[in-house]
Amino acid sequence: MSNRICIVDHDLASRGYLRECLERDGHQTVIFDSGFQIKGNPSKEHFDILILNMDSPGVKEKGLLLEVQKSHQSRILLIVSERGDPFLKEAIDAGVYGFLYKPFNLKEVCTMVGHLTR
Repeated sequence: MSNRICIVDHDLASRGYLRECLERDGHQTVIFDSGFQIKGNPSKEHFDILILNMDSPGVKEKGLLLEVQKSHQSRILLIVSERGDPFLKEAIDAGVYGFLYKPFNLKEVCTMVGHLTR
């Protein structure tokens, strides 16, 4: 059974790179370029994992992570380009499962996704 993964990333190259890696491992992927799109997505569409780039528009919007957790009940991984951002504490408090640091190590990404989909 394949898992549904939503990737929210404003960077076309990054989201394509992640999509290719995850689909090669048998996952279904849906791509958005902003957090506003996931917020407007009907809650009936279920994703097992949401991978959100915190630099994408709308991702740092107050309450987005909590709203996504409630409506989609998905596990969230956050793409981070720099450490020490105060938003990371808020993300942990909102239930983010882990962080993917740029530049990506695809082996680490696939391992983390694999653990979350078991």
